Amino acid sequence: MSDTKDFPHKKISRGIVHSFEHFWKDHEHGDFQVIIDGECIRCHSFLLASCSEFFRCLLRSNMREKLEMKVDLQNIPLNIFQLILKTLYTGCELLTKDNVLEVWAAVHQLQFDFLIQHCEDFVSKNISPDTLKTYTKHAKFLQSKKVSQNIDKYLLENFMTIRNEETFLQLDVKELSKLIESDQLIVSSEDEVLYSVYDWVSYGDVTTAIDEGTDKSLTANNLLTDAIENDANANSKFISTVNDDDSKKETASPFSNQTESCGRTVHLLQLLKATRYCLISEGCLKNLFWNALTQSNTEVKTILYEASMFKVLGNMNRFWPTAAIHRDCSTLEHVGIVGGFTLEAFSFKRNKWLYVPDCGFSANVKLTTLKDHLYACCSDRDGAEVFHFLNNEWDIVTFSNTEVHLFLTHDTCLYMFSSGKKTVEIFQPQDPGGTTQQVHHSVPNVKYAMSFNNSILVFEAVGKGDTSKARVHCWHVDKNCWKRLAELDFSAEHMTSFCDEQDSYILNTSGHLYRIEHSETIQFTFIKKIWDFQVELKGAVLFKTSLYVCGTCPGRGTYIPEVESIYSSLKFLDLIAPKSNFIPFLIPKTILK
Repeated sequence: MSDTKDFPHKKISRGIVHSFEHFWKDHEHGDFQVIIDGECIRCHSFLLASCSEFFRCLLRSNMREKLEMKVDLQNIPLNIFQLILKTLYTGCELLTKDNVLEVWAAVHQLQFDFLIQHCEDFVSKNISPDTLKTYTKHAKFLQSKKVSQNIDKYLLENFMTIRNEETFLQLDVKELSKLIESDQLIVSSEDEVLYSVYDWVSYGDVTTAIDEGTDKSLTANNLLTDAIENDANANSKFISTVNDDDSKKETASPFSNQTESCGRTVHLLQLLKATRYCLISEGCLKNLFWNALTQSNTEVKTILYEASMFKVLGNMNRFWPTAAIHRDCSTLEHVGIVGGFTLEAFSFKRNKWLYVPDCGFSANVKLTTLKDHLYACCSDRDGAEVFHFLNNEWDIVTFSNTEVHLFLTHDTCLYMFSSGKKTVEIFQPQDPGGTTQQVHHSVPNVKYAMSFNNSILVFEAVGKGDTSKARVHCWHVDKNCWKRLAELDFSAEHMTSFCDEQDSYILNTSGHLYRIEHSETIQFTFIKKIWDFQVELKGAVLFKTSLYVCGTCPGRGTYIPEVESIYSSLKFLDLIAPKSNFIPFLIPKTILK
């Protein structure tokens, strides 16, 4: 038996095709007839059957066409079929930009699979603003998943060009929604996406009104140009301005002359929710807020108000809502970060550990974030130093004479809980001349603390071994008022917390998951035990719908991979060497290795 592998030899393959060409030229031994528009074309049945599923099935059947060895083809132009035959006999190229759609439809009807693929490749390579609409229509009609995917890819990669074309404005709402919600969309800024949505909604409507108190030139089609010119003057007074003007509009609306709006306005809210509206510039936010499409829709106004609040407050609860997650083209990366001798960062999108060179610490370090800024507290028995991560370097901002056990942020300040003394030092890093304030408390054995609404929840370890409990205290910072809330049936050692868009959660080493609820009082609702082994927790981050748990795990048992309405997947990030706490952070991609 020969060891030669059954790979086609190029010269032999070309020779066979060249031999077929003689039959094409001389029409020798043709045993099958194809009739189109009354004209008879003689072919070779073996060639048709070997290349086409349609002819193969026909020639294997007992149909009249098989018995008579001829078939009458409908809906296929004569010149197109002759071109297909020529390609079958000679292997020559048959496609041009002018005939590809007719050829594609014909080979699809006759089930020439390799020619279908050839047409799909040709179409995919020739997608442009001019061909986009036609190719999209044919891809849907012919159910070509490959071409549809390539059209989607083209739209994602060329959005900045397409958004100015008529083709973009003629997308249907499902196509547009799919486009703007994708992480793969390439844009220079999120402003482009929002302005494009307003352009699309306004398409065909020349009557859309603008607030009489704003510049009449701010139509949907030139909002972007105006924003570029005015963005430098944008400021954080937007929120108060909006609130003031809204109260005035309750008594006298300037939109009494607004005419009937375009039918597409019903899709505006849906489309805005598909964007990353929390990432738009303040100039864009202002322009869109005063657009008549916004002013006539309370829910749309609420969306833009949420965007303005996010810009002012930042990622306060350490959860990125979908509207605040950067696209793949962004210069920033969503990571979970831990400190030690090396500053390590787990990329949630790339699903891998990276690191920041030359930014580690030799001492015990704890990390926290405040308004998208990273801070580190290096502590030992002699005291502690607090650093701010800026321009890929650590700059010292304050220090303490006591060893720091817990380090966190609340509102606009950094909080440092001492190890031995019952004190908390408070520092406001944004205050240039700020000093450290010291507050005393009476809670012993503090193991964990977290910001929650207007308060800080402090978890005290009570008891030992199997009788260990977590006693929870609420510290209302503004009033410096402490109140005991509850005693939870687990140890406060190595516990952690995380948030989603609505709620906060706590998690202990044994996998007990609680939701923190606040109505008249703060309550802790047990949800589930989500694993049956011990984890020395360093932190937990919910990114999109995946829960990432970071810590030291000597042995792993079973766990619940999904908890409805909280997370859809559970992933453990094991740490080998001792590290700091694990927190979410948005970091420049250029400094990651």
